[in-house]
Amino acid sequence: MRKILVFPRNGVAALTAALRQVSLAAFGASLTVTLCCSSDATAQTHANYVTPAAAMNYQDAPVSGSLPQPLSNLAASDASYSVAEDRTSVEQAQFGGTGFIDNAMTRAVTQAHDNHYGNSDPCGTAGCDVTAYVSAEALWLTRGNDKYFSLSQNSRLTDFDYELGGRFTFGRLFNCVDGWEGVFVGPYDWKRQATRNGTADLQSRFIPNGGYLPALIDTFNFADRHVQSWESELNSFEINRRWWSWDVLSTLVGMRYIDYSEDYQFQSTRAARGVGNYRNQVKNRMIGAQIGADIFYPVSLRGNVGFRGKAGVFGNFDETNVIMQNAATTIVNAGDSSVDLAGLVEMGVFANYQLVPSVRLTAAYEFWYIPGIVTVPGQSPQFINPSTGTRVDNDNELFLHGGSVGAQILF
Repeated sequence: MRKILVFPRNGVAALTAALRQVSLAAFGASLTVTLCCSSDATAQTHANYVTPAAAMNYQDAPVSGSLPQPLSNLAASDASYSVAEDRTSVEQAQFGGTGFIDNAMTRAVTQAHDNHYGNSDPCGTAGCDVTAYVSAEALWLTRGNDKYFSLSQNSRLTDFDYELGGRFTFGRLFNCVDGWEGVFVGPYDWKRQATRNGTADLQSRFIPNGGYLPALIDTFNFADRHVQSWESELNSFEINRRWWSWDVLSTLVGMRYIDYSEDYQFQSTRAARGVGNYRNQVKNRMIGAQIGADIFYPVSLRGNVGFRGKAGVFGNFDETNVIMQNAATTIVNAGDSSVDLAGLVEMGVFANYQLVPSVRLTAAYEFWYIPGIVTVPGQSPQFINPSTGTRVDNDNELFLHGGSVGAQILF
């Protein structure tokens, strides 16, 4: 009984060496698979193990299987292992490199083949599932400031409505983590109007000064009819370089162009004197750089919510033009332009729902703040004097807010 339980010394050594080689081979294979399927932001470590001369099979029977003959009859195996034969190497982690994933896959498969672990891709198809995306959103925006502006003391303009425009985005990914996108927002055309009829009792808010007398604007006071209209237009174009990180953060850097203009008209009719007309047009053409980020928070397997924001600095090529006529007399006909500094802060909250793998539904509410622009109320139009309209004042701001719904298609 004692003799049956005692292993020969050379048999123990052979079994120990063989098990060690099996462990090294399994570790190398699992490490190759892990490297291939890891993200760009994960450190990549791969190993090339040279199999020592130890025999892995004895008469075609695996070591882990049943042995066809007693261990005492097995030939001695070479259990030598040298550090010089270990060619393990470590590579620095990479993030965002073009073609990195394909290179890592090729390298991992090649190493697996060299080490006799197999000649197939252990991770499946290389590359990213999404190579492009297109989104369309219906975006309702309204203006939040200057709502009480009016040059008639007897009437006020209607409130700003939520104007329907859109946001259209096309993006192209170079790899899983970075790409380019183009975005258009617009067109927006807000219109406000007001009409008031009277009996020689309507008064304007015009204040003549600087040598101008009330008689020069008498068609606007003691009038029988006041008609006002105020139209604002907005369009935005942007091109961004965008990066994605683990589906929880997306950042961007880009260029943006914003075109914003206003056109205000005031017509007054006084039966005893005639018709008076006042018109002020302002334009803002802003171009500059912006940065931004989207933060995602998963709430289910299909949905997420988050916050997004952008901030930019722009050169504003602005101008103003004013013309005022009192009956047949032109009182003001002037204009000015300048190049000034403007800004943009855009923030919002959003929710996404993955309807199918290639279609995502979106909803959001956002706020825009644009300082350093020219607006009609900001030109102090109530003061009528020889310098009216000769100097553009861009120390004004625009505040917009509104909600959106839309869809995104992934390719």
